[in-house]
Amino acid sequence: MISLKFRFEPPFNEITKSTNQTLHFDKELSLNELLEQLKVRYGETFYELLWDKKNKSDFSSFLSIIINGKSYRDENFLNTILRDGDDIAFLYLYFGG
Repeated sequence: MISLKFRFEPPFNEITKSTNQTLHFDKELSLNELLEQLKVRYGETFYELLWDKKNKSDFSSFLSIIINGKSYRDENFLNTILRDGDDIAFLYLYFGG
């Protein structure tokens, strides 16, 4: 079993009903597998925030997923293996004035 620590910033925290959570999983999993499990746990609204509204196969340009303090996106990003104790933050970047 592994434990992952999450920080959900707005608007994710409105769906998860908290900003900080620790969730437990049976085994190590990829980021892609995690996102599918979060879809089941929090629903379609959470999942839709992850993806670009025009191209559903691309992450939203407003989204930053930070794993252990590192934010990155490359072609293997979704294959990142998450391990016990990893710290994951979901940040949605807003612009305006």
